[in-house]
Amino acid sequence: MKKPIVTLVAAAFLASSMPARSAAAAVYVPIAVRAALAQPPPTDASGETFESLAEQARAKYREKDYAAAVALFERAYALQPDPAILFNIGRIQEQANNVDAAIAYYQKFIADESVDIGLRDTALQRLATLEKIVEIREKEEAKSKPKQPEPAKQPEADQPVGPQPGPQSPPGDDKSAQNKAKLLRPIGYTMFGVGAALLIGGGVAGGLAKGQENKFEAAETLDDQREAGQKGKSLAATADGLFIAGGVLAVVGMVLLLVPKARKSKAVQAMQPKVSPSQLGLGYVYRF
Repeated sequence: MKKPIVTLVAAAFLASSMPARSAAAAVYVPIAVRAALAQPPPTDASGETFESLAEQARAKYREKDYAAAVALFERAYALQPDPAILFNIGRIQEQANNVDAAIAYYQKFIADESVDIGLRDTALQRLATLEKIVEIREKEEAKSKPKQPEPAKQPEADQPVGPQPGPQSPPGDDKSAQNKAKLLRPIGYTMFGVGAALLIGGGVAGGLAKGQENKFEAAETLDDQREAGQKGKSLAATADGLFIAGGVLAVVGMVLLLVPKARKSKAVQAMQPKVSPSQLGLGYVYRF
């Protein structure tokens, strides 16, 4: 049996009936088209062939019915998965100002291993342009969003001036306080140690994130840049989480270690405001 003959046509195939200015922005990626075949070409459920669907898509594009053109091209791609169809759909979506959809089709086109390197480079240029447009739009939308009003601050209650009676330690509480101190110190050491370990891990993750940033700047291809950027963001988020968690645990552990020492004295301590003709501040009051 003879193999079907496949030829490449310059599929400026949407541009054939357009003005010169529009044609320059139209589809121009070659599409594999079936020539005379020994067997009839495959058809979809409606009896349409790849060539008939592509012709209808071109007609809809000339009519600026972009949604119908995309639908017909997708049906054609289902019959004959030529990657050029993906580029064409991306170009139509770009013409229709559907930037996100255009980016998705360009990415599928670039990922296809059968695409010629020159055509892939063209798609990469279009993709970079569209991604920059999305970035600018997001920045402008963020600027235009109304800022949330800050909650009104509650007026602070007036603090009494002068020394106030401090808490009295009921008799018999010394032993219970010592027991609590014995329990709190091991917990404090443990939490402080875990916090320190998390802080070290955060430093390591931060160093790795910096390395991915260097790889991003030195990358020669868009794929390498995207991979380095994703890894760098993930490592940076991990470092932030470890720093926050480690800092909290270390502070709590330190508090648990210091509180028992402060309670060893039988004297009751209280911090109270001090006001005099020459001084204004806070001081400790000791009650025995």
